[in-house]
Amino acid sequence: MLDVVIRGGEVVDGTGSARRQADVGILDGQVVQVGEVTDSARRTIDAEGKIVAPGFIDVHTHYDIQAFWDPLLSPSPLHGVTTVLGGNCGFSVAPIDSESSDYMMRTLARVEGMPLEALESGAPWDWKSTAEYLDALDGTLALNAGFMVGHTAIRRVVMGEDATTRFSTPDELEAMATLLRQGLRAGGMGFSTSRGRAHQDANGDAVPSRHASAEEFVALAAICRDYPGTSIEFIPHHSPFSDEDRDIALSMTVAAQRPINWNLIIANAANLDSDLLALELSDEAAARGGKIVALAIPMDVSGRLTFATGFALDMIPGWTKNMVKPAPEHV
Repeated sequence: MLDVVIRGGEVVDGTGSARRQADVGILDGQVVQVGEVTDSARRTIDAEGKIVAPGFIDVHTHYDIQAFWDPLLSPSPLHGVTTVLGGNCGFSVAPIDSESSDYMMRTLARVEGMPLEALESGAPWDWKSTAEYLDALDGTLALNAGFMVGHTAIRRVVMGEDATTRFSTPDELEAMATLLRQGLRAGGMGFSTSRGRAHQDANGDAVPSRHASAEEFVALAAICRDYPGTSIEFIPHHSPFSDEDRDIALSMTVAAQRPINWNLIIANAANLDSDLLALELSDEAAARGGKIVALAIPMDVSGRLTFATGFALDMIPGWTKNMVKPAPEHV
């Protein structure tokens, strides 16, 4: 006897095959039959007129702190998401130390528009390593969740305030590599980083990862090669890629032998030429033995900006330092 049979739905299985009407049989938490299921089940779900599909995997989220006060990671489950990855853009919240925790809180508030008060009060911030952070969340979440090890986080721990002023030394790079290896051994899902021009910290400076040399990007990404199942997340300076971004991304995926996903293609007719140009990078990566995959926004793009959270406004020339001032000083 099966545990569950979902009957009469239109199955979209994620393989690229055409949708088809089929039953789905589940036993011991696994799909064991797809088609005409005649076995009886302890529970039967009538899915007539509905789509039956695997849960969606959202590889780009910033639930790292929300996870402490919202185990449902809302609103993702309402959209059919069953697995999320956090720690993107280099903005993981582990590893940290006593000084960098405040820096990372304020950076998340700036670049992701999160209320600083919620970040400060919504989590204990009593971990240091990636292992301690993951242990704090283990068994508490309704969704499957994994977290990247962020470039900005490890750079800030190793270099302190110098992380936003200069390239790393060989000793500093090795210290960052050690933190990344520790994080991946603890269960980190990969390495995330950013060169994105909109990524400024709470001081109005480019975030630490944006001050790294090409050699640093590649050396850290290459560590993922030793950890099966990991991946790399990369935010280019802008899209289409600059020549420098193309070289860095290609070198990272080839050195790591791991896939890179990057933000962001906006798929519409107005962006067709630039999108096709950006996607050429995927072909070039494949020819070199790597893999680069673009993420896309699956909806019309709209935004609401305020001077309180001026993330995108930071990209206007001359606005960055003014936008980090307290609101009454903006004018």
